[in-house]
Amino acid sequence: GIENLSVGRRIVYDVRANWKLIIENFMECYHCATIHPELTEVLPEFADGYAAQYYVGHGAEFGEEVQGFTIDGSEGLDRIPGVAEDQDRRYYAITVRPQVFVNLVPDHVIFHRMYPMAHDRTVVECDWLYLPHVVDGGKDVSRSVELFDRVNRQDFDACERTQPGMSSRMYAKGGVLVPSEHHIGAFH
Repeated sequence: GIENLSVGRRIVYDVRANWKLIIENFMECYHCATIHPELTEVLPEFADGYAAQYYVGHGAEFGEEVQGFTIDGSEGLDRIPGVAEDQDRRYYAITVRPQVFVNLVPDHVIFHRMYPMAHDRTVVECDWLYLPHVVDGGKDVSRSVELFDRVNRQDFDACERTQPGMSSRMYAKGGVLVPSEHHIGAFH
């Protein structure tokens, strides 16, 4: 379980956007092809707009040439015990409502917690968790950290650009959702 992993890196982001925008952004992937080039290289199906929460239990498969969930697709670190063969080379995303994200890949877990500070400001604390011997042994985690750090920065920039529109009358009821956004509808 996650409680047996160690923090390999922690990054705290100060985002000038409402926490609900950050949640919605995380739950959909129409934006993935346009703002996440590194992520769509590792997870090609994300370029088609599908999110890992497309349906319960869906894990996005790594690209054919991709060895690990790293910035350059190179091999990751030691696989977490309990990751089944059919879960290897896959990325799973979970939203724990109201404001926690858990991202699961074979060799690490990326764990986000959001702290609303104001209607237009959220502090996001993000931990990259690995097997204890990976962290204690001083193994280089930078390639896996860099991938999701870039994704975070790209997402948070998009949320900050969207924030001003939240005061529009057009957004009063939360905007428009399509059927594949059932999970966002449930969040609303």
